[in-house]
Amino acid sequence: MKKLLQIDKDGRWNLDGIEFAIEERVGNPENFIGRVAELEYLYSWADNIKQLISRSVAFLGRRKIGKSLMLERLYNIIYSEHKGIIPFYYEFTEGIRSGKNFFEDFTCRFYLQVIGYYTGDITWNRRGVDQKIRVDFSTLQAQVEPLNIPHKVKILSDLDECMYMMKRDDAPYEYIIAATAAPRSFATTPGVKERIVQMIDEFQYLNMYIDAGVEDKPCKAYMSTAEMKVAPLLITGSLMGVVSEELMRWLPQRFFEFIVPKMNDRESIAMISNYGKLYGHGITPEIAEYIAYTTNHVPGRIVELLTPKFGKTLISTVEEADQALEYEVDRGAIKHDWDEYLSLAMDAVNDVNMRKITFFLCQHEGQWFYPRDIKQALSIELDDQTLRKELALLYKYDIVEKTGGRYGGVFDRTLKKVLMKQYGDIFNLPVEEFDAYFRNDSMLDYLQERMKHLELGLAEAEELRQTLSVLRGEHNNLKGHDYERQVLLSLIKAIIDGEGGLTDGIKVTDFSYILNYNLTSGEEIDIVLEGGQSVIMAECKNYAPEYLHKITEKMVGKFADKAHRLHKDRFSGKKLRLVFFSKHGFEEKLKPTFERHDMAFR
Repeated sequence: MKKLLQIDKDGRWNLDGIEFAIEERVGNPENFIGRVAELEYLYSWADNIKQLISRSVAFLGRRKIGKSLMLERLYNIIYSEHKGIIPFYYEFTEGIRSGKNFFEDFTCRFYLQVIGYYTGDITWNRRGVDQKIRVDFSTLQAQVEPLNIPHKVKILSDLDECMYMMKRDDAPYEYIIAATAAPRSFATTPGVKERIVQMIDEFQYLNMYIDAGVEDKPCKAYMSTAEMKVAPLLITGSLMGVVSEELMRWLPQRFFEFIVPKMNDRESIAMISNYGKLYGHGITPEIAEYIAYTTNHVPGRIVELLTPKFGKTLISTVEEADQALEYEVDRGAIKHDWDEYLSLAMDAVNDVNMRKITFFLCQHEGQWFYPRDIKQALSIELDDQTLRKELALLYKYDIVEKTGGRYGGVFDRTLKKVLMKQYGDIFNLPVEEFDAYFRNDSMLDYLQERMKHLELGLAEAEELRQTLSVLRGEHNNLKGHDYERQVLLSLIKAIIDGEGGLTDGIKVTDFSYILNYNLTSGEEIDIVLEGGQSVIMAECKNYAPEYLHKITEKMVGKFADKAHRLHKDRFSGKKLRLVFFSKHGFEEKLKPTFERHDMAFR
């Protein structure tokens, strides 16, 4: 049997030969795009189980990063190749369940999938993973009786023993030990040549919801099982901090931890283009890149942003992408998902402090802070011990990142947007100009991400980073002038993207800007952006449509006059480019005036 993990084109996978033994949550399998490096790793890991050299892996990442989908695709490939590895998938769910009930459910679902592998009939596998279908030992035993499959005697014998155990009243933890041992027990049976790959989804719910009686950490049942090379585990956890802590404390050295990264540029842009077409958006390559950067290449966030909903705009411009994002963080799936994470931490952490710390770290994405630095920056009135406990809990519940005793913001920028939209009063965000502030923040995220991909020397990159950091600081200080800042961001974006036009010839490593430039006469120019050979001077008006008549020939003339005076005094050796921005347009009669002054207007 040939290898079925084959990439096709545009990040799409070749599906020839793959039988979808279990339904994939992506829906149409053709819409699974990218994740090449991650699936190649998992495929090689699973293939090495045949040589008994693969150790158990913890595949960790926040929700919407795509963990479960990768497991489902790996399952279907392993099942279809039929190379002596039996795939077993089990998903822990929310809701309290007794140890005895878990024992019957887990063990039955394991054997249903074993039977599906041996018979080649995927209806067994579908029943084995469908949580809506109730399973029990006696029914399964009756269904196995008429089958002609390998190791039927062993399976029936195991089911007999299971039914006998269900009649007893053993300690709850004993049932959990018996359940988790079932795959290993089958794989080590004399005569059984197949190996097992155990794919256990949402592992954190084992300790949270399975009642093991006096033993409050049922994950300990995997202490020896996780080391068995005949049936290694591939577990996932969407509460990374929780799972990592529990593995370290209760299952030390049993798992290799793999932190699932965000998608790369090419894959995420291909995914955005695909879903954009499916949902009827008018997404250009530039808009796809903008969406990829503002969502940090997180696949679930991309799908949520693009999914049509009542009252949510279709996307054909960058502005509409911002509107769709604002919808999602205000009342959509992105808001509800982050609310769950926040609520887990809120039970133990001061509500206001939690949000202030998290927002501060999100604002300073890419930077790392010791607790004392955070305390000083936010003027938090907490003793050091309490602050460290709160930060540890925020990290445990995946609200912040941590490295070497320092803390930073999560790589998913949608958390910052949820905090901005839901708790603006805590952060003193502007009320009247919030929409402009929200869009400016997204554009700054985009520009900082674009900067990372420019081919620049270290000194040049640092200079550009400092320019954007200053602009971020001005934005965060909330000094008003939101429309001027929005215009400035669009000019800097044009420079970084090399769009030409008004910014033609201005190099990304050779420009500076001043907002609200003050002349010696006391007059002010909204934006002065200086390049190596030219200087842009801009006037910005944010008049409502009914007041556009206030933009007059006299106003345009006064701007041209003060701009020419400044150019003569300060920038005489550079070409002057004049531009007048009006958020809601101009009256038609002004166009000859702009042309007379050799002034662009937008």
